[in-house]
Amino acid sequence: MAERFKLCICGHFAFGENKLNGQTIKTKVVTEALEQMLGTENITKIDTCGGVKSLFRLPFLLTQALRRNDNLVILPAYKGVRVITFILSFLRLFFHDCKVHYVVIGGWLPKYVRTKFLLKRCLSASVDTIYCETSTMMRQLGESGFTNTVLMPNCKDLPAVTLQIPCPAPCYPLRLCTFSRVMKQKGMEDIVRAVDLINAERGSEVFTLDIYGPVWPDEQEWFDGLKKGFSSAVHYAGAVPFDATIDALQDYFLLVFPTLFYTEGVPGTIIDAYAAALPVLASRWESFGDVIDEGKTGIGYEFGSFDALCQSLKDIADRPEQINRLKPLCLEKYRQFRPTAVISVLVDELK
Repeated sequence: MAERFKLCICGHFAFGENKLNGQTIKTKVVTEALEQMLGTENITKIDTCGGVKSLFRLPFLLTQALRRNDNLVILPAYKGVRVITFILSFLRLFFHDCKVHYVVIGGWLPKYVRTKFLLKRCLSASVDTIYCETSTMMRQLGESGFTNTVLMPNCKDLPAVTLQIPCPAPCYPLRLCTFSRVMKQKGMEDIVRAVDLINAERGSEVFTLDIYGPVWPDEQEWFDGLKKGFSSAVHYAGAVPFDATIDALQDYFLLVFPTLFYTEGVPGTIIDAYAAALPVLASRWESFGDVIDEGKTGIGYEFGSFDALCQSLKDIADRPEQINRLKPLCLEKYRQFRPTAVISVLVDELK
């Protein structure tokens, strides 16, 4: 008789590769936390990285997962959710003893399922519990008829900094950074333009900007063109290893998150910032209020508005001490996103 395990995790592990995207990072964070809480010997894994080759193996691997495990945890992105839930909706006609948990990555799912009737049917037939990063997602999925949702924010296990109290007074130029995938929809053009515009208006380097993160492959040509226009105040600092984020962030004045993705969930970069005691200036995406406490851990501006971004930066430049006062509150906020606090929600739902 085949050995039986507590659970199988099906996600984008990218074994043997150094992937730094949100899907891979969250898959690994959730897995490491579950291994610490349940023991590695009780967990098996399916790596969905590999394109078409992985797709052809999935039906067999998912069959084995349902047969040999008490629980199956899936972490697909939007390209994979239709395939995985379609396969599972068929397989669960034959395998009833394994409970299926869908841990959503990001905030895109409610809008995605709204117009996809087949996907809604497959989700209902294949998944026992859906774990949402934000209360906004839960509400929207409820409006689409899903009653099996649980709130489980994104999380990271990070070595939070020890803050010097009182914080040293900020000095000019004020050091800004972005820390995400480098692509147009992350608002990179807006923040580069804003920094250069304000510096030009004030006749000195009020701000500097360092851009961190891997360049989205399809947008390398666009970013190469953007870099050619960088002023002396703007630099591309490259990608940072997963375990070195706090070292990279802790000496900055402010993280800027000018996203143009309205359906962001709980961005891992903001968790990084909180652990580094770094306040955040962000566009008010759909779930902004689930992640940033206005005036306490960060400042928001009108979504998609370049003028509002510039005005917020000008206000900050005039009163930088208001940002310094937020640093201790950022560290307190980080406690909400520690894996031990977050993953217990999932563990409580396991068979």
